[in-house]
Amino acid sequence: MRGAFLSLYFSMYDLIGDIHGHAAELRQLLQQLNYTPDARGVYRHPAGRQVIFVGDFIDRGPAIRETLQIVRGMVDGGTALAVMGNHEYNALAFWTPDPAGGYLRPHRPHHVAQHQKTMDAFASAELQVEWQDYLAWFLRLPLFLELPGLRVVHACWDARYIAYLRQQLPDARLTDDFLLRASRAGSAEISAIEITLKGHETDLPGDHHFFDKDGHRRTKVRTAWWRDPAASTYHTYFLESIAALADQPVDVAALPDASYYQDETPVFFGHYWLRGEPQLLTPHSVCLDYSVAKGGELVAYRWHGEQTLTPAGLVRIG
Repeated sequence: MRGAFLSLYFSMYDLIGDIHGHAAELRQLLQQLNYTPDARGVYRHPAGRQVIFVGDFIDRGPAIRETLQIVRGMVDGGTALAVMGNHEYNALAFWTPDPAGGYLRPHRPHHVAQHQKTMDAFASAELQVEWQDYLAWFLRLPLFLELPGLRVVHACWDARYIAYLRQQLPDARLTDDFLLRASRAGSAEISAIEITLKGHETDLPGDHHFFDKDGHRRTKVRTAWWRDPAASTYHTYFLESIAALADQPVDVAALPDASYYQDETPVFFGHYWLRGEPQLLTPHSVCLDYSVAKGGELVAYRWHGEQTLTPAGLVRIG
């Protein structure tokens, strides 16, 4: 009986979207969710609830080191769980030497620019040991979580790639060898990582293109893997607005992969830089990334064990 009670007691979660070094907003949101710091500075909930962070703690923001201190403090202190984001993954590859020369993520100008805020946060010699310790901690973060009643992933829950990652990484955590293989173009490992941590993309039809949040011209577009493309227009299926295509039905035959999430297990994720009023995507899926690093807000979902998600579960700083 006591075991059943404890299982229920620790099964209520508050899921928090991409933070990107915005520690002040994180503290505000935690306090709004009724978490307060203990004597060691670890945020705890009086009823034993836990946070689940959906990844992307670093890069872009003004307080990256402080963000990592809060997040890791909670994870190590047993008051939170966390999955890896693509920015943590990119950092690992950026700082891991490639046996063939250079680094697994080449130090090209745009890669350096993406990571510059984090490098600045740990620029001093005395902080380099701390940064190396954080890299080792990133390597221990799972790529996804499947807990009783819910799933958590940074970008995309595609059952085929989740199954492959489970087969290769029984505890869903990267190994040095897997990280090396995932740096090789065309490998099964890189495909699984790209989909799970960055999501599905497809070629835009014709000569259509758009410019992303960093000003880069793109001819591939992220797609709404939680939505049935056969029942969608390009406006609802593409995650960028292409005015010339907006109201046209999706040409499913032109998609390399038309599968979509049909399970009734709620899935929580971040990554997609959404804007506007936080809302559910479907009754069983919600993105919690509302672009705090681009003038948006930090968003959470307060989960009480429900299978069908409700708008009332969404929490924003207010």
